[in-house]
Amino acid sequence: MNLFRSEEHARRWAQFNPAAEEGFIDLPDLAAFFGTETRRHLLDADYLTAWYPKRAAERQAVLERLGKTSPFWLGTPAPA
Repeated sequence: MNLFRSEEHARRWAQFNPAAEEGFIDLPDLAAFFGTETRRHLLDADYLTAWYPKRAAERQAVLERLGKTSPFWLGTPAPA
């Protein structure tokens, strides 16, 4: 992950790949993605049994709410 002060700054980066542009995410959206209920219980003793099974659905719901529904964000292969 690279952090830039703006999308324009990222686009001017010498190693910028236009295919990765859909990976841009604002800081508040990133906080929402990593601030889910399952993440708050990451260190609980029963995390693997009680919280981990809920993680994928919770993350997908956050991504959908943020409008990040492309294969890039959902971890699915890109259409051919």
